[in-house]
Amino acid sequence: MKKNFSLNNLPRITNWLIIIIIIIYNVHEKGWDKDNRILASDVMGYYLYLPAVVIHKDATLEFISKNPEKFLNKIWFLKSSTGKKVIQFTAGMSILYSPFFLMAHVSAPWFGYIADGYTPPYKIALLISCLFYFALGLYFLRKILIKYFSAIVTSITLLSLAIGTHLLYYATYEAPMSHAYSFSLIIIFLYLLIGWLENPGYGKTILLGLVTGMIILIRPTNIIVIFLFFLWGIVSWKSFVQRIGFLLRYYKQILLMILAFFIVWIPQFFYWKVISGSYLYFSYGDRAWFFFNDPQVINVLFSYRKGWLLYTPIMIFSLIGIPFLLKKLKRSFLPILIILLLNIYIISSWWDWWYGGSFGLRAFIDSYGILAIPFAAFTDWVISRKLFLKILFLTLFALLLFFNLFQIAQYRHGAIHFASMTKQAYWETFGKLKPTNAFYEKLEYPDYKGVEERIKKLREERNIRRESQ
Repeated sequence: MKKNFSLNNLPRITNWLIIIIIIIYNVHEKGWDKDNRILASDVMGYYLYLPAVVIHKDATLEFISKNPEKFLNKIWFLKSSTGKKVIQFTAGMSILYSPFFLMAHVSAPWFGYIADGYTPPYKIALLISCLFYFALGLYFLRKILIKYFSAIVTSITLLSLAIGTHLLYYATYEAPMSHAYSFSLIIIFLYLLIGWLENPGYGKTILLGLVTGMIILIRPTNIIVIFLFFLWGIVSWKSFVQRIGFLLRYYKQILLMILAFFIVWIPQFFYWKVISGSYLYFSYGDRAWFFFNDPQVINVLFSYRKGWLLYTPIMIFSLIGIPFLLKKLKRSFLPILIILLLNIYIISSWWDWWYGGSFGLRAFIDSYGILAIPFAAFTDWVISRKLFLKILFLTLFALLLFFNLFQIAQYRHGAIHFASMTKQAYWETFGKLKPTNAFYEKLEYPDYKGVEERIKKLREERNIRRESQ
């Protein structure tokens, strides 16, 4: 009985271990005491709604003009078509940050800090927010996996995804980035969806609508999760037709879900209306574009610059595991395969397919909760093999966990460049913690200018077509 009890609790212990590791990383790093950490890069844009609205009572950002020196390197904005300052990113992350921001805002003076939105209490609050949502995602991922797989398989999968991929980096060193949050929300979405398809109650309906709205508000390209409504559990054309009938039969719940979805988006629509004069606005400006007719699939998956599977090789087991779903969990095979292919296509079509300065191809992190299922299916197959193969694969899992930890250390020391890696640079520092002098000579900065010129040309062609119609 004691043995069974310990095995059944292994996934919970694994999740607590992961959380402890993340806390240790954050405490050791002390990013809240560093000017260029936590509130940096894209996070400045995600976060800007909060100090603008709560502290300065000015979503138009005109307060910046009164004291530009004060906000130098703290605020990141673009100009809208009307000439107004506009926050590039949607407000989803600010909404998730907000409870923690408000606690920091109230408590900052108690600890002797200025309540301006940028002192250490606010940075600590962002780290805590990421830990909270990430822990929530791990909790629901455990509940999903244990529904279909053993405790051992569930534990290996949880540990592999959280420690063996760049998810660990984006839950620690760059915790307030959107990826760990989206990772958790998509897991919660899947958990709610599975329950809703079994029993479409009104409570689940409202929650599912709110979570779906938040997922897309944070990262609009994650709209592909909506396909799971039509595909999860589908194994044949007949079952697909039955699913359509099911959705039509519960049309009241669907309408309520859509209403909950749009409630999440209402503040964003009004913000865009104030800034641009339109309720819908593409806030990324003229530089952003999707090249849907020229997706960089090979580069995204395998390139030395930022190849997903090169810098996160443990996820190869997730891809290998997809065919295993046909035997282990057939109902998930088609939806996961389609979501994976759509995700690769969309990510590969983005103009900046290397996704700026980052460790690995960070855009894939959002879908790791879904990809955990084929990973678990492959792990389940491994666990059922003969002892020799079992030891071989589990040793490989462990080596890849260490490899990811080592690569994170390399990235932190500059031995993996944030955007300019090449084949020569990769092998120059392979196995080395710090960069060599020769490493810098082998880097190749991305051709941003060439891509921007290509976007400009396509926009001009599009405008010409519109004028001729």
